[in-house]
Amino acid sequence: MSDGAQFLPRTETAVPILHPPGSGKQVGVLGGRSTFKVQSAQTGGAYALLEQEVPPGGGPPLHVHRHETEIFYILEGQFEVTVGGQRVPAPPGTTAVCPRDIPHTFRNVGPGGGRLLLTVIPGRFADYFLEVDDVPDHDREAVRALAAKYGVEILE
Repeated sequence: MSDGAQFLPRTETAVPILHPPGSGKQVGVLGGRSTFKVQSAQTGGAYALLEQEVPPGGGPPLHVHRHETEIFYILEGQFEVTVGGQRVPAPPGTTAVCPRDIPHTFRNVGPGGGRLLLTVIPGRFADYFLEVDDVPDHDREAVRALAAKYGVEILE
């Protein structure tokens, strides 16, 4: 069995990161809101963690990452997750691991708002949310160009 110190010779952050409920930098995206619980810069780019509030019918277009794995954990609401062509119901407590190079999306299919935790590994793509906050939701070409900057292809 290998030693954990060989796998990760140093920690990705030397200081604890604590956020009480409701705290963290907030940004808007596609009619919803994302709150950074851990920013990529705080972990040397190793990962980022965001809490996302998604309105009814909300969610990103089908897309594929070339550099990241995204992990979704559903906190509240009724979602549907599509990964690699498989579409499944995603009630609270569902975890979806969406590896790089596999198209994926999610949709809030319930009548009310939903919340999920998003972990991004490595974390650089989370900076997309900081930048897209300044782009109008209806400007799909600007959103597409910004996603491409981060190695993400929007497929619809």
